[in-house]
Amino acid sequence: MTGNDQLRRSSNRLQKQGMLWLQQTRGAGETFLAESREAGVTFVREMGAAGNKLASTTGGSTQGFRKALRKEALDWQRLVLHTRDAYLAALKERFVLAERQALSTREALRPESVEVTVLGSAKDLLARAQSRVDERLEQAAKPAKPVRPTAAKAAMKPRAAKARPARGPAKSADVPLRNYDQLTAKDVVNRVHRLSGPQATAVLEYERARKRRATVIRAAEQRLSAAS
Repeated sequence: MTGNDQLRRSSNRLQKQGMLWLQQTRGAGETFLAESREAGVTFVREMGAAGNKLASTTGGSTQGFRKALRKEALDWQRLVLHTRDAYLAALKERFVLAERQALSTREALRPESVEVTVLGSAKDLLARAQSRVDERLEQAAKPAKPVRPTAAKAAMKPRAAKARPARGPAKSADVPLRNYDQLTAKDVVNRVHRLSGPQATAVLEYERARKRRATVIRAAEQRLSAAS
């Protein structure tokens, strides 16, 4: 074999190897491009789906957050309005109460009101004093308890008995008013002012002779003085 044949064979082998390399490289490149294209399309799809999911989730969360904010804002608004109304109502009630107290104080400090109050208190005090005086007079007018007479007083007893009028049970004809002995001094005083002159005279004489109640005697005397 000559050198040319060897060169030719070597050149053919190299050519075949180069062609094989080119074919393998082109096939690998085509496979790479196809797989890259498919992977890119899949990536784009997955990225689009993930983006859509993210957008949907974010939108739902945003809407929920917005609703929660709106609800909280409405609650705060109602709370502020309720607090304001309650504060205004309490403030108005205090103003009304203060105005009533001022009017009551001003009415109580008027000269006419003060005079009426003072006169009413004085009237009550005088009525109480008059009642106490009447009670004292009635107690003083009551006859003292009989004392057991001594021998000297026993001798004077018949003469004293003649001077003092009898105080036994009165006849119905002598009583100036019906059921007179059952009436209290206050009842008799209230009726004396409506009696005629003769009736008042009968009451006065009956009281002087028997019960001797100072308030009744004084009321009968005043009735007779007014009648005259």
